[in-house]
Amino acid sequence: MATPAAAFAQIATDCEAEGLTPKNGEKIGREIAKAFNVQPDEVGIMRVDKANLTFVYPARLHNVGSIPLNTTGSVAARCAQTKRAEILNNFAQAKHTSIFESVDLTGKKHAIGEKTEHHVIQKLVSVPVVGPAGVLGVIEVCRKGTSSPAAGPDFTPADMQKLVVIAGSLLKCFAK
Repeated sequence: MATPAAAFAQIATDCEAEGLTPKNGEKIGREIAKAFNVQPDEVGIMRVDKANLTFVYPARLHNVGSIPLNTTGSVAARCAQTKRAEILNNFAQAKHTSIFESVDLTGKKHAIGEKTEHHVIQKLVSVPVVGPAGVLGVIEVCRKGTSSPAAGPDFTPADMQKLVVIAGSLLKCFAK
């Protein structure tokens, strides 16, 4: 069985010519979700676009807006600015930009008046994608739930290291 790094290196080679397109972002996002045993909508892939972070995956967030790199309330922006990976197992309590959390990523139709459980991001690991020219993007994996225990296990330093390795493996996709 191939190591996660080898599998992501192959994906990066496959998408190197086109770069980080929505189609490639979808493929990468789903593989990252599998690697961390989370739902596909619990993965975020952003690329640096001038002075902003723009979502490539999930595609539904692409047109919602972008995150200015100088935003103080954004974990992703801080990650890009400091070039440091970060784990927040108390994310729901931390001050953060929440506009993207309000977007329904499930695509499910709900009947008018139907009660739905609101799952918010409880735990997050955020990793910069750094190349020779600097930060090219940020990859985040989160655990959503109605509460921290309902969201699943805390992220560990080993999880963060695994995502750092994956980000390094995907560098070719972001460099285009």
